[in-house]
Amino acid sequence: MMKNNIFFQTAAKLFSILVFIYLLARILLLFNLTRMFVYIDIGEEASYMSPIYKNASLKQILNLNEINIGADDIVSQNIDEPLKASLNVEITRVRQENKQESKTIPYRVIWRRQYDSNLRKVELQKGVEKHIAMEVLETFHNNVLYYSNVLNERSIALEYYRLLLLSKDDTVEKIYDLSKAKRIKMIATAYYPGDPLAWGDGTITFLGHKMQRGIVAVDPSVIPLRTRLFISGYGYGYAGDTGNAIKGNRIDLGVNNAEEEKSWMFREVTVYILESSNKW
Repeated sequence: MMKNNIFFQTAAKLFSILVFIYLLARILLLFNLTRMFVYIDIGEEASYMSPIYKNASLKQILNLNEINIGADDIVSQNIDEPLKASLNVEITRVRQENKQESKTIPYRVIWRRQYDSNLRKVELQKGVEKHIAMEVLETFHNNVLYYSNVLNERSIALEYYRLLLLSKDDTVEKIYDLSKAKRIKMIATAYYPGDPLAWGDGTITFLGHKMQRGIVAVDPSVIPLRTRLFISGYGYGYAGDTGNAIKGNRIDLGVNNAEEEKSWMFREVTVYILESSNKW
């Protein structure tokens, strides 16, 4: 019985040794096989494992696998040199695109003036807005943007005035671009509360407003009543009145008194039409 146990133990050890030798041989064989291949990685496009032939160059291997290399593509190895076993080759696909881009640099105020004596406070601003047009060359590596290069750039600076309507706490309620507003050259006169030449008794306007500085009389066929205006040298105005002598390109400006009226007699002004509004 003792001899049988020793025999079986010896046989089991011998079997284990043979299995170990077999597995080791398989591993060594697999290792040697892997060393006979080249691995080609083309990012997300594809991956290849190609056998190596004696003295074969990477260029020949790529041709065998029908892998084309573009003029701008980047290859991690020299494609004309013989390949080494178990080599990893990375191919980066490179493409370029021309794009037209534009951007606007926001309005920058270079001068401002506030008017607060006519109906409501407004601010006249002079500023510059810049528009830039660019031709950009974008380079992509494996369809991912790698870098951008500006080839040429053209800029246009637009200088214009705008008018800000302000609330009592100086909050901006509305902005008018005066470069886009309709403008009319007009001859101005003026009138004041109680003016004997004014409509009615000179204290209430045609629309029923209290006569005050900022209310102006217009010819409704030229400037509709209830129109917000900006008048050069005068400030904000609201078309709230009419007059028998105010016909065509004439405008009668509401002022504070008879002395101020004299300074406005038959002066040429530019009137900007802002918008129609039921309130000034």
